Amino acid sequence: MEEQEVKKPDFDELLRGDRDYQSACDKKVSQALATARANWEREHQAEGDRLRQELESELEGRLAQERAGLARQQKEFDARLRQVAVAQALQQRGLDAGFAPWITGETEEESARRVEQFTALFQTALSQAVAGRMRSDAAPRAPENPEALTRDALKGMSVKEINRNWEQVSGLLRDHR
Repeated sequence: MEEQEVKKPDFDELLRGDRDYQSACDKKVSQALATARANWEREHQAEGDRLRQELESELEGRLAQERAGLARQQKEFDARLRQVAVAQALQQRGLDAGFAPWITGETEEESARRVEQFTALFQTALSQAVAGRMRSDAAPRAPENPEALTRDALKGMSVKEINRNWEQVSGLLRDHR
């Protein structure tokens, strides 16, 4: 017995030979394409959502940092404004504005309270220092009132005398112009 080889038809021949096979194959391919497209779109959408979330998270982080920076700058600016106000208050009371950085508080009210306390303490210390000096046995010296300079007196002065009285000399020269 001879074995006969059974020739199997080629896939393309099979589809061309039977329209039902071709229709069934087309349906299967269409379904596979639709499934693949749906899967691809779902994956593409998920990747887009993930990227969008990462971007939003990054932007929120940057925004939070910028807000924190702005809040810090605003706080520093407010502190400088309070310090300027304290310096003005000290100057109005006849005190040096250089004390302002040490007196300025966290709020305007606290700063005003500190200015009042400092003024009272400073005046008390000043009064005590003056009273302590006044208790000495020596009488206070009379203030020196130098004679008013004239142009003629200026001609007879030495360089040392001119330098010692420079404020009056410069005033005399300014007024004479």
